[in-house]
Amino acid sequence: MTVASSQYFVLKPKSDALPAEVPAEPAGSSGLFVLRNDTPTSSPRQGWDRLMRKYGEHLDFASPVLVDDRGRHMLPTGKIVVQFRDAPSGEVLRQFEDTYGVRYLKTNEFKREQLTFDLRDKETYPPDLIARLKSDGNVKLAEPETMSQFLRA
Repeated sequence: MTVASSQYFVLKPKSDALPAEVPAEPAGSSGLFVLRNDTPTSSPRQGWDRLMRKYGEHLDFASPVLVDDRGRHMLPTGKIVVQFRDAPSGEVLRQFEDTYGVRYLKTNEFKREQLTFDLRDKETYPPDLIARLKSDGNVKLAEPETMSQFLRA
């Protein structure tokens, strides 16, 4: 199980880099950055709201970092993987995009009912969208695409 962090956030800038006033570190060569909030709020949503008010004009995407039960950080990439109960038709797909404010990117070549989307509206709090998707009767699974750092033991 994963939980959203109120201290760490992943950011994707509108350009190749963040402005100097944004105190975030690059996450490898992914084009993503991680911001450590030195004054964490009581909830990840409050931290995200504050982050978007302060830096939103510079960002294409922002989300809390996800932390698993072992304390490992997973960085949402801005993409969402959705597995439908049945592969959606073109019209169903268009309605889904409009309803949830997402944009279709690709279909899994091995599992036709699994599609990848990204957010069209950066003002959408990603964990709220994931929760809404999971409550849709036509959706079997909805999870953010994430990156993780793996260490050899």
